[in-house]
Amino acid sequence: MPTYDAIIIGQGYAGLKAAKKAGEQGLKVATVEAMFPGGLIMSINELHPVPQGEPPCGPELTGNLAMDVMDSGAQNVSAQVGTVRAVDGGWEVQADGEALVGRHLIIASGARLRKLGVPGEADYEGRGVSSCADCDGPLIHGKPAVIVGGGDAAFQEAVALAAYAGHVTILMRGESPRARAEFVEAVVAHPAIEVISCVRVSEIVGSPSEGMTAVRTVDGQGSVSDLPSSAIFAFVGLEPVADFLPPDFARDDQGAVIVTDGLRTSQPGAWAIGAVRTGFGGALVDADADAHAVVAAILSDVPVA
Repeated sequence: MPTYDAIIIGQGYAGLKAAKKAGEQGLKVATVEAMFPGGLIMSINELHPVPQGEPPCGPELTGNLAMDVMDSGAQNVSAQVGTVRAVDGGWEVQADGEALVGRHLIIASGARLRKLGVPGEADYEGRGVSSCADCDGPLIHGKPAVIVGGGDAAFQEAVALAAYAGHVTILMRGESPRARAEFVEAVVAHPAIEVISCVRVSEIVGSPSEGMTAVRTVDGQGSVSDLPSSAIFAFVGLEPVADFLPPDFARDDQGAVIVTDGLRTSQPGAWAIGAVRTGFGGALVDADADAHAVVAAILSDVPVA
């Protein structure tokens, strides 16, 4: 017999909100997370937009939510998910050798930043290649840095990075940014930020002694140039974290878990919310809506004592 009403895989914003809501509604819940709560928002000091009443600082928001989840009675399991399989009456999740069984499975494992996939990226990880301006910006104080991407995250991080770097260059493959107007305006108004369009990164250049020293780019005419830089931060999209799921779960060509309008996956009793699912809007308000919707759906199927 299942021990839990629901097992939630992942403690990003969507997973934490679902755990809090489920616990408050009297459901017996276990949440599983291998790293730390918060997911990608933990590295963002200024979130925008945020659901009403929530603090705009990622670490603060995460800390508050994690405490709320504890207060709601949910069990926190700090472990790496091994296997997930359907069992009689529900789902079994193997987490570092411990078997958790629940009537419902909520997949809230989120997404990771997509890599550039160019030579030098792995070689200079932690020696110039980074993903968090607020974390690593102080290490390159006064030096040039590069942001890759044309969306909200790239333009937001460029402004954050400019507080530390001597100069920030945003490299975009397209002609125009995809970021919202408010973020574009902040970049355009900043004297230390430059935007270069219609280029792609072909290599990250450096040496064993110096670490990363430049970003090699190719423009639309095939012209190659090296842009001196002490750091590079790539925001070129996300890839869903769903490799732990069995092949029975339907996924799209990007690896996102396919859901119906009701957030149901292709497997009975299993749901997907947040950045791991198809059709996710990308904002915290969307994750909040997912969390409320999935708990409401489960409540209609689980008798609460």
